[in-house]
Amino acid sequence: MRDSSQPKIGISTLVDYTYPLESLLPRIRQAGFDAVAFGHKATHFTYFEKKRISEVADLCERLGLFVDYIHTPIDIFLDLTSPNEHARQATIATYKFAVDAAKEMGGRAVTVHVCNKELMTEDEMDARVPFGLDSFKTLGEYSAEKGILFCVENLPFTQSYHRMLVKLLKAYESNHIYLCLDTCHISMGNPEPFSFIEAYAPLIKNLHLSDNFGQRDLHLIPYTGSFDFDRLARLLGQTGYDGNVMLENSREAAARRIDRGRSSSREPELNEIDDYLVKSFLAAKRFQLELMGARQQRKLHVV
Repeated sequence: MRDSSQPKIGISTLVDYTYPLESLLPRIRQAGFDAVAFGHKATHFTYFEKKRISEVADLCERLGLFVDYIHTPIDIFLDLTSPNEHARQATIATYKFAVDAAKEMGGRAVTVHVCNKELMTEDEMDARVPFGLDSFKTLGEYSAEKGILFCVENLPFTQSYHRMLVKLLKAYESNHIYLCLDTCHISMGNPEPFSFIEAYAPLIKNLHLSDNFGQRDLHLIPYTGSFDFDRLARLLGQTGYDGNVMLENSREAAARRIDRGRSSSREPELNEIDDYLVKSFLAAKRFQLELMGARQQRKLHVV
């Protein structure tokens, strides 16, 4: 019998968008996962259509897959910090679609990008802070009313949108805004990824676990690159993380790199989808066990 305190193990449909959900979700379940997240590609899961929400929710229920989160679309015009009020309000409305869908599917969270603008000056970022804070308040309260966690994702460390996020997190003084930690993003060009993780550990409510070698956003299976996942699991267990173990690695991205001659010689051999999913599950299980061990140690120290 499954321990109710045991975090679920899930993976994002970003793992391979070339498979329709009716084919991909059974494969995910067969590999051992008991949770799923829906990636940012709205054409893969049209969560703004009520009929489709119902169909996919029913499929997840039949398979025994818990819906952990929905990732909002990614586009340059989707920007919670935009000084263009039309663009900002359009972003808020788009993100509300995801919150509503997560609620209807019995989900736990949504994951969003604050903005998708890579290059901004410090002055421009500072000017955007009030707009971002207003967006946070609106969406945080809306999500809380629906019982959904509103999680903002850290984007590649070297780009402006990471610093934009940090400015907002430092300035935000209300509730209902949480962090989705993306391990690939925080380690890109960052010699000290755990500085950010330790600083914001209490806000982490969701995970995008995937690996790289410290530079490119490779979305490799955890433990196949250079990120220290055991250290992360212990840290999260010690700081009270109460979410699930959610992977965001991508077989589709790896296959595309191979086709374009852009894969790294250090990348692991690419397996067919079913074997790839099993390897992903085993990596997630290792992380889960480390996380649970740290949680247990924390309980003993509290007692």
